[in-house]
Amino acid sequence: MYATTTACTKCYKCIEVCPTRAFKLIDEYPFSCTTCGVCEGICPVGAIKKTRRGGYVVDRARCTLCGLCVKYCPFDFARIKDGRVWGLCVRCGKCVEVCPVNARFDVLEVVKKPINYELLLELTSPEKLQQVLPEASKSAKEGEG
Repeated sequence: MYATTTACTKCYKCIEVCPTRAFKLIDEYPFSCTTCGVCEGICPVGAIKKTRRGGYVVDRARCTLCGLCVKYCPFDFARIKDGRVWGLCVRCGKCVEVCPVNARFDVLEVVKKPINYELLLELTSPEKLQQVLPEASKSAKEGEG
């Protein structure tokens, strides 16, 4: 998954380039789908598949728009609009590439495998990030000195 740090200037370029609209704003900061896989596990027809990069895609030919992915998405990213499921991150990396201040980063490059997704989900919730990131920024600044 990709995460946003408090260095974000709220330019929203990440949101603009996202091909799957996998973002929502929390306190004006862009947060994206965590790629936790709950949607894939709950889909009764197997229309949601994990990509080689670790993101998720929806096979529109198989999708029945039952809404279970929307109902069970832990962070309410999945949604149905215009007859399609939106909001699942495909892990294309475009959001990281366009960030002018490097406020977006790939969590999988920081967290060691095997990944404890329950802990990862807890740590990446908007509320937890608000608590953790200011402390992480403070620690990083202290380490620079």
